[in-house]
Amino acid sequence: MKQRRDVFPIAVLGCLLVWGFSGLSALALEQDLLNLQPGQAVAVDETFDGKSFTYEVVDVQTKEHCLVVRLRYPSPVVSELPQNNVIPVEYYLPKGIQANGPRRPAVICLHILDGSLELVRMLASVLASHGVPAVVFQLPYYGPRGDSDGPYRILADPQHFVSVLEQAFLEVKRAVDFLASRPEVNPQHIGVAGISLGAIIAASAAERDPRIYKAGLILAGGNLRQIVETAREAEPLRRFIADLDADQQASIWKILDTVDPLSQADLLKERAQQGRVLMINAAEDEVIPRACTEQLAAALGIADRVFWLNDLGHYTALAALPRILELTAEFFAADLPADVRVKETPSAEMTPVQLIAATLQRLTEFYLREPTEGACHIGQIRAHVNGDEYTFLFIRGAGESFRLEGRASDFGQVMLGQRDYPWMMARTGLVFVGQPDAGGKPQSPLSFVNNALLERARFAVLAVAGLSASPPALEALIRVKEEEQSDGRTIIVSPVDDTNQIAVRLKYARNQRFPNRLEIEGVGREIRVEIETWEIDVPAPVRLFDPPSDKPQKVVSRYDLYRMFGAVINFLAEKAP
Repeated sequence: MKQRRDVFPIAVLGCLLVWGFSGLSALALEQDLLNLQPGQAVAVDETFDGKSFTYEVVDVQTKEHCLVVRLRYPSPVVSELPQNNVIPVEYYLPKGIQANGPRRPAVICLHILDGSLELVRMLASVLASHGVPAVVFQLPYYGPRGDSDGPYRILADPQHFVSVLEQAFLEVKRAVDFLASRPEVNPQHIGVAGISLGAIIAASAAERDPRIYKAGLILAGGNLRQIVETAREAEPLRRFIADLDADQQASIWKILDTVDPLSQADLLKERAQQGRVLMINAAEDEVIPRACTEQLAAALGIADRVFWLNDLGHYTALAALPRILELTAEFFAADLPADVRVKETPSAEMTPVQLIAATLQRLTEFYLREPTEGACHIGQIRAHVNGDEYTFLFIRGAGESFRLEGRASDFGQVMLGQRDYPWMMARTGLVFVGQPDAGGKPQSPLSFVNNALLERARFAVLAVAGLSASPPALEALIRVKEEEQSDGRTIIVSPVDDTNQIAVRLKYARNQRFPNRLEIEGVGREIRVEIETWEIDVPAPVRLFDPPSDKPQKVVSRYDLYRMFGAVINFLAEKAP
């Protein structure tokens, strides 16, 4: 989502905190016990195809909730693209795990269509925090395994799409081989979990490999024909098929049917009826139609056991992310030996990741929680950008009431708000008042803001809110370190991409969970933000939302003011970097 200068501090703080995480490289006692040293090569002799392979440990990173071992091994399929023939793997291990301890269940986590790993990294991190090892890897032709076209290439040709899926099924088998070879893993309790496309692949892979004990399917369904014919994301594939003649189309659909989870659902049905398949789906999913989910559940014999996320769609399901991650982790952790199940131990002081999570929770509460009647949320911020000063005061009241004041050194003062009617003060000091129609009620001040912009903003807030509820998931996406301070705490947060030097330095007063200052580094500008007030549900006098009484007023159409509000926000969003 584009950043707007009028909400710059909030937008930057929220976006950077969830951007990504690579962790701090360190060697821990656990890796010595597990014989996982960087540069080490380990042979795996027992494999699904009878062909041994070797995995190489690249590095080991230590986080608050887990260890992340980066390794690589060859794909069981040799393709025309050399880089596609090596699989980069991230192996998430619970803290305190030992090679000579009880063997644990483990899970293979498969990513979404666009190839981003953020969601499965969160899932793997939460699994590890529950005591369950987990593997994450990019599917064929994705990320460093692909070319410049990235994942779009696989949708340009149905036959290639099918070959990618077939290779993915075999690579899940290879991941089972790897996990089964590990001394900390119980080879009889290896599972697979996926989200969206990853869940569809997970279902088919579990059908094809009886060694997979459990399957966690998030936003999955069967009937690929219907999904391809209706999903916006499948448009390239749909166009390709439409250009073929009738015989060619029939042939393509027949090929796609072979990789549809419905085609071999009977091979997974017994495990599903034993409670070893978890399905979590959005009731209003616009990508995987509910009918497709119901068909797969019925084929597996668990039509009455689907966990439905009511009133949520494929993307807005992010609002339920903490619940999804927790349900999935508990599903697999149920197979842990009783003496290694993780128990939360409360600490006297929040860890850095927990403190960031608490900050995000309070940040998004401003948007997600409507103030009670007679109360308001107040945010007051002072930003310094390359020597220029900007001040912002935003007050959100119950219903549609609000007040926004801003001042910039190069622009002057802006003031607008609404209680019974909208109003806005111009730079000249004249206040435009939009009187309501007879019997009319104030409407949303965002009525004329671009819907796509609002949806992106809502999606971003939901993403941040979801992460704030799960510190282990958040830890999978950010890199944090703490500087020693005598008068409080300073936490430095940076993105996962090691080539990106952007970082946010957050300063907390002693015993506080919300920063009073932040500095943004690596953006080519000197940016310092002082958070003077950030309060939730404080008393609000009714007249707080009225225009200044000492300024001249001019009555205009309230709809003209709503249009003006929308035009200003749309313009700023379009022009902002």
